Amino acid sequence: MANKDLKENSTNVTGPYDSLRDYMEAIESYGNVIRIKEIDQDAYELTGFMYKLLDKHGWLGAPTVIVEKVKISGEWVDGPIIINQYGMAGHEAMAIGVPLDEIEEGEHILNYKRALNKMMEMGDITPIQTTEIDKQDAPSKDVILKEDEIDILKFPFIQTNPGDNGRFINTGNLITVDPDQGRNVGTYRMQIKGPRKIGISPEKNQDGWKSLMNSGKDVAQAVVVLGTDPIVFAMSSSKTARTGQDELEIAGGFKGQSVEVVKCENSDIRVPANVEMIIEGEIPLNDFEPEGPFGEMYGYMGKPHEETFYMNIKTITHRVNPMFVNQFTGVTRGYVTSPGEAASIRGFSKFMPELTGFHIPIDHVGYLFLSMKKTKPNQGIELAEKFNFLPLGKIVIVVDEDVDIHDTKEVFRTVGARWQPHPGAKIIEDTAGFFLDPSAVIRGRSSRILIDATRQLPEENGPSPYPKLNRELLVEHAPEIFDLVEEKWGHLL
Repeated sequence: MANKDLKENSTNVTGPYDSLRDYMEAIESYGNVIRIKEIDQDAYELTGFMYKLLDKHGWLGAPTVIVEKVKISGEWVDGPIIINQYGMAGHEAMAIGVPLDEIEEGEHILNYKRALNKMMEMGDITPIQTTEIDKQDAPSKDVILKEDEIDILKFPFIQTNPGDNGRFINTGNLITVDPDQGRNVGTYRMQIKGPRKIGISPEKNQDGWKSLMNSGKDVAQAVVVLGTDPIVFAMSSSKTARTGQDELEIAGGFKGQSVEVVKCENSDIRVPANVEMIIEGEIPLNDFEPEGPFGEMYGYMGKPHEETFYMNIKTITHRVNPMFVNQFTGVTRGYVTSPGEAASIRGFSKFMPELTGFHIPIDHVGYLFLSMKKTKPNQGIELAEKFNFLPLGKIVIVVDEDVDIHDTKEVFRTVGARWQPHPGAKIIEDTAGFFLDPSAVIRGRSSRILIDATRQLPEENGPSPYPKLNRELLVEHAPEIFDLVEEKWGHLL
């Protein structure tokens, strides 16, 4: 996976990066990119290709794809289009600054855990204020389009699925300014509705919706930025930043340096200066439109929104030959997840000392994996109940701290071996659910099952003593066995 010469000079290719371009240059140098000269998306060739690529390599092992030209509505449109840039675990490790010589070929779970460990070592992130630069110094201002010059249909935004209601920007970062909470950066899909009109679809419980509706005006100024660097995108796509915190300042704290911002053309909103494209516009707050359907993260066609926001585009600025990202929602990993996971563990463990791990496997949407240091009966279900507030976890599985919760196969093996449905399960009939769940009858409501797959104590009707794993017994009997095998037969492994 890794180039030997690059590993010897790894400081030149590991992050954090100041721009998407810097990141992509490193990824290409690292050698985990497939380039496609042209592909016909009118025939959904790119969608089919991504499904087959993920079938072969899995969510943590699939390389990045760059398409130079794509056919849309009968015309060939220049890219490049970037897909799955955060999919490979080694790429995530690079994005947050894991040295290249610590990233191992094919060891996807290990590479992800090294990224997570680096995030855990950082501790709580101290925000760093953004730094404003002049417009002439901002690459995102190389080209400025106004009024009749604007036609967003000319850019390579694609229709990903046959069931989608048209073409979408599915990786846009919406930036708004709340008079009380300040600047907010959130990631939402955006349906293209015309040359100068796009849909904006935050859910009513999300910060983006609240920020817009709290403006106190009939029309809100807002900005969509495309092609942010990996850390800014991660901060906007996860819950690393809490409500009221500025995602750009959190990103600066993570990187250890201020994020450079630039003033917009039509408002006082400041946005990242090194992005690929900036879309400025106005969002009416007393008028809504239908939107969707759209292929969602569960891998199913989502229900259309009866009414949501839209933006009338006033100005577009962009780099020369901008890069465009398409995430293929429900097919690929969408963003760097280790910062959010580390923040969750640090935050929750402050009032849940028994918690040792927290993981949302985005390749198994609807699950929440927890690990714990169990000291008393019924503690597994009690821990799971503490996460009833989290809509995404419809199936909550609690395991002992010796189980690797990042290895889905190991978690499921543990459920089969250590779990007894009675008394190790509890069903909650009605609770908050994830708004994209295709099985939900009522949007945002769900039932939930809590599974205690820890070693059951005798007081929980578990065996006494609990059997040891055969692997544990092997190591106890022959502590050096794996080192011996590696030394004698490692070349065969």
